[in-house]
Amino acid sequence: MAKVVGDLRQRRKVEHVAAVRALGDNPASTNWFEDVSLVPCCAPELAVDEVSIASEVCGVTLPSPIVVNAMTGGADEVYEINRKLAGAARRHGLAMALGSGTAGVRSPEVAYTYSVVREVHPDGVVIANVGMGTDVETAKAAVDIVGAQLLQVHWNVAQEMFMTEGDRDFRGALAKLVDVVQGVGVPVIAKEVGQGIAAEQAVQFVECGVRGIDVGGRGGTNFIAVEAWRRGLQLADSWQNWGLSTAASLAEVMDAVGDRADVFASGGMRTADEIVKAMAMGAKAVGIAGPLVRLLGQPDGEAALDRYLEELHAGIRTLLVLTGCRTWADLRKKPVVVTGKLREWLAARGKHAYLKSLQQRDGIAIVGDM
Repeated sequence: MAKVVGDLRQRRKVEHVAAVRALGDNPASTNWFEDVSLVPCCAPELAVDEVSIASEVCGVTLPSPIVVNAMTGGADEVYEINRKLAGAARRHGLAMALGSGTAGVRSPEVAYTYSVVREVHPDGVVIANVGMGTDVETAKAAVDIVGAQLLQVHWNVAQEMFMTEGDRDFRGALAKLVDVVQGVGVPVIAKEVGQGIAAEQAVQFVECGVRGIDVGGRGGTNFIAVEAWRRGLQLADSWQNWGLSTAASLAEVMDAVGDRADVFASGGMRTADEIVKAMAMGAKAVGIAGPLVRLLGQPDGEAALDRYLEELHAGIRTLLVLTGCRTWADLRKKPVVVTGKLREWLAARGKHAYLKSLQQRDGIAIVGDM
């Protein structure tokens, strides 16, 4: 029976990669960062060489705010993906998170598909990953496989509900999270996988002791659609739109627990513009996953991935200059303008204080209806 379960888990890992490459980003919804605007500074009084893009999350310094976010591991066929992603992370100074490490713990024969990341990126920040409800022993083993400095615990209820072999009972997961936080030995990050985290759950996670929250919002890879693809189903538009957009989730989490946890923005984050907007709203790091896997599927995959990451970093530095900022701390003192659906959502959810805090920075008060 254990072998059957292990084989199913490995096949699922391979199918997930195929689905991410086939489906692309959510076609029915954006991440709503088009509703966020930075205020330009035409007299920045700084040089680009002065700009620092380093950040810090959960006590760990990151040379770049970009995190290669959790994707894969646990099947022979995905070894090369993790090896190449780790190489790119090393070359560009990025942290890298792995896909759920449970497969590597329960099927030691595929542990090498995870440990290769530490072999290729020996001095980098590596983030292990396990699912909600995982026991502390398994979580510790997943951390040990890659020598991780941080651990993500992912919350993917919507995905499980659409997965033929998925869980249907989610009771006790928060209690298990407390056990993991207290026993795993590294800071823990609660992470969604594409449907976003609302303020209420952010508070629950922080009360369980997590040090970070990865909002994993709607707008990028949709794992409801991934599971529908695996089953050969046509997904209704209503399910394509289920969840919180990344920008809305980021705002909700920042408003609720931004002073108690380091927040990661992920979910359809594709451009330097989106990254800098998320950092201006309070994020400490930004996760990117789907585009990296798709780039590696191209004939010149590693070169294409390098070009993409180089362009992102150049764009980030340019935008910091264009907003008159040397550091992320400087950027968080600058006003941010929120309009459209995002503003309507936050107003409807009573996030008036957070909206006001974005507008009234640098000693400038912007008057307007909340």
